[in-house]
Amino acid sequence: MSAAVLHKLGGSGPDILLIHGFGSDRLSWLATAPKMFQLGTIWAVEYAGHGMAGNDIGDASLSFLSRAIASQIAGKLTNPFVVGHSLGGTLALHLAVRSDLDISGLLLLAPAGLSDVSANFFIDSLPELTDGATAHDLLKKLVVRKTLITRRMADSFVESLNDVARRNALRKIAVTLKTELPPSFPQDIPFTILWGEADGILPPPALPTIRMRVLANVGHLPQIEAANVVVDAVRECLINAEN
Repeated sequence: MSAAVLHKLGGSGPDILLIHGFGSDRLSWLATAPKMFQLGTIWAVEYAGHGMAGNDIGDASLSFLSRAIASQIAGKLTNPFVVGHSLGGTLALHLAVRSDLDISGLLLLAPAGLSDVSANFFIDSLPELTDGATAHDLLKKLVVRKTLITRRMADSFVESLNDVARRNALRKIAVTLKTELPPSFPQDIPFTILWGEADGILPPPALPTIRMRVLANVGHLPQIEAANVVVDAVRECLINAEN
């Protein structure tokens, strides 16, 4: 199986690429993707260890994962605008600094590697989950509105870890997440950052940049808890890019 899988979700117009976070998949964009169909052609990519992608993560580096994504979008997407969540935000930065890709802009949702606080507990715990109740308790830490995380979702995630290769892939990525810093922000690509004020996994930096908007009563999943805000931010970025 491929180290990355590209899915066309719908819409028409400029290409918009969605990159999920650690332990997630394309389904994490269900609350936002349909609302973006009016803005462009929406694509979601799943990378190794996640969703429908394979479990071969190479050296488990973020460079490997970003290369796998780049190989999927090359020749298919034109000057894509990239939305990345958490680990997906860091991978979006890796794509932006590649010389062989032309990224039009970035919207980063709580990007990994920028918080002043470590997410090691969550990162270490996720690949080791073995029962639905424990998984449910852990996953509810992602959001302020706990009812958004159902027991069925937790059970489904634990079931995916019955694949030993998948569990091991997540373990190796977890090590990378704790040790590898994100690349510097590209100077020539516009970017915006959205971060939940109540993010219990990766709290927003104490000194946010001018391009960061902190969202009240939102946890680590702005694309779910503040879907309309995320969609509006994409729309604004696209309009600014045209001017």
